[in-house]
Amino acid sequence: MSIGSSYAQTEAPPEAKKDADQRIFGVVPNYKTVNDPDQPISSISTRQKFQLVLHYFDPFTYAFTAMQAGIQQSSNSPKEYKQGMLGYSKRYGADFTDAFTNELFTVGVFPALLREDPRYFRRGSGSALRRTGYAISRVLVARTDAGTHRLNYSEFLGNFTSGAISAAYYPKSERAFNDVATRAAFQIGYDALFNIAKEFYPDLKKKFRKKSH
Repeated sequence: MSIGSSYAQTEAPPEAKKDADQRIFGVVPNYKTVNDPDQPISSISTRQKFQLVLHYFDPFTYAFTAMQAGIQQSSNSPKEYKQGMLGYSKRYGADFTDAFTNELFTVGVFPALLREDPRYFRRGSGSALRRTGYAISRVLVARTDAGTHRLNYSEFLGNFTSGAISAAYYPKSERAFNDVATRAAFQIGYDALFNIAKEFYPDLKKKFRKKSH
């Protein structure tokens, strides 16, 4: 695929307009994926990167955070938050803020500053093993606005920045550097797994459609 002049800044990339798979199985938000590997790719502006961040405020986010906080409530983690509605609200607030700052810095702030593209670009072909390896590797490799590839600084800087900010509202027992590093590593691992879902979702969707017919 030729890249270069096709990376001119546009307010509405053609691939964004054509993409109909903005929710995995109609539920999980999937706005940061370019599904067609054969189409010409346009870079996105700083404004568009922050518009992607705003998709965080989705009904799915609120529901998922509520479930996550409920699981933590049942296991009494962190124990300093205690139980009851106050404890649940603290867990909900911490989880919601964790995910938002992660999205803000990995999708908006650092990609804008470092001129990296925060979207996931599907490979779409090859063996399942190769495609899985490719999907996981995208947390390490970023596509720049110029169409080149390099270390994914936004992924690592964004997650560690988010983890550092979390020390301001987590209890003292979870403010050490290893706690920050653990939260950042967990999020990077989650992003890698979600990349696999993004890579194979269109294939699964086709198979389900064929079965339904």
